[in-house]
Amino acid sequence: MRTTGKMTPGRALRTLTPILVLALLAAALLAGAAPAAGHEGAGKSAAKPGKPIAKAPAGTIATATPTFTWSKARGAARYELRVYEGSTLLLKRTGIRARSLWSRLALPTNVDLTWKVRARNAAGAGAWSKSLGFKVVPLSSAKAITAFDFQGLTPPVSGIIDEAAHAIAVTVPYGTSVTALVATFSTTGASLTVGSTTQVSGTTPNNFSNPVTYTVTAGDGTTQAYVVTVTFAANPAKAITAFSFATPAATGVINDGAKTIALTVPYGTNVSALVATFITTGASVAIAGTPQVSGVTANNFSNPVTYAVTAGDASTQAYLVTVTVAAAVIGQSYGGGVIAYILKSGDPGYHASVQHGLIAGPSALLPGASITTAQWSNITSVLIGPAAQGVAIGTGQTNTAAIVGQSGCADGAAYLCDWLEEGGYGDWYLPSKDELNQLYLNQVAIGGFGSAGYWSSSEIDKGRAWGQYFGDGYQGGSGKEDAYSVRAVRAF
Repeated sequence: MRTTGKMTPGRALRTLTPILVLALLAAALLAGAAPAAGHEGAGKSAAKPGKPIAKAPAGTIATATPTFTWSKARGAARYELRVYEGSTLLLKRTGIRARSLWSRLALPTNVDLTWKVRARNAAGAGAWSKSLGFKVVPLSSAKAITAFDFQGLTPPVSGIIDEAAHAIAVTVPYGTSVTALVATFSTTGASLTVGSTTQVSGTTPNNFSNPVTYTVTAGDGTTQAYVVTVTFAANPAKAITAFSFATPAATGVINDGAKTIALTVPYGTNVSALVATFITTGASVAIAGTPQVSGVTANNFSNPVTYAVTAGDASTQAYLVTVTVAAAVIGQSYGGGVIAYILKSGDPGYHASVQHGLIAGPSALLPGASITTAQWSNITSVLIGPAAQGVAIGTGQTNTAAIVGQSGCADGAAYLCDWLEEGGYGDWYLPSKDELNQLYLNQVAIGGFGSAGYWSSSEIDKGRAWGQYFGDGYQGGSGKEDAYSVRAVRAF
């Protein structure tokens, strides 16, 4: 059978379909290649790039030649950057391939600047990024300490800064503990250190027993050392804290509020040349300009004496020293012996404002010997008479003078008393009957008595004189030849 040229519709479509697909693909490839070759396509134009985001710099920066950075913009081929001061364009760079730019141009300092960036491609320039503001503030080279104080002290103290020498001198009150002082300071630098320890004003303690070096670091990293030296102010103390006499022994009562010193010395003390021993917190002590040396300098204390104490800081304080002579006391050592009796109103020689009385001498009548007993006189049977017969207080010395005034008197109680030298005194005598009784009454306070009989100087008759037993106080007449105990007295 012969084939004809006529095809069925379904068969023709199946034959054309592959050819149509290939033709469409070729057209699409030609359309896509045209923009890359720089020719516009027959349809729409290529898209412009997206908007980048400006990142840095922003805020305050230290360098005048910063590096600008931004994010990648979609479809970007190149970037353009601009920097402004206000509306004035300072820097313009185009054709930037990277997403950063280091400015070779030094930008102005301490003024407000802005910058922005945009992308470009064959389709043109994209939108500008949001502008970022910044300011170039160069790091400071300042590194001074401008103030240095110890505010924690009472009162607060301030240092004296010698900027040329980079030294700080601080004088603190005398006695201040300097092992943990906290300084309050001001500085133009960025930080301060002592050794490796960062210093915080008003917080960090340091030991200022020796000079301390503070290192100030500037913003630009340079440093400056300051040496801080703490010294003590002169001692302001000017008190007398102890005052006494060694001879006679007396301790002063100090009233520091009233600045007075009171001492009481025993009766009979010669106060015209007393030597004080004292302790003071001051630097020196003087009386009317005369320097005083403790335990050395004598002064007349008949009237109150003013001691002027000068402190280390040259301030002064006066202390008024008053010495009072105590009243006589029975049993007190005085006048070569022991006070045995003090005259009372009605006694011969009594004076209301001046004390008088009797002093008992030693129990031994001869120095270096133990003679304590004797006969009344070596003349035992001769009447002396009224001159030796006084019995009252105050008559013993007259009696004694009459006894030893007898021709041939060379021994006996009165004679030994009259010749006695004791304590620098030679006016001793044998007590009268009533004077002897006062010795008996006060024998415990006086001391040195036995219980035997003691002679008085009071004559009874030519062969007898008054005596007294110290065991029981009995007074009676005894023969002048009898050996009785003897105790001399003297008047004061």
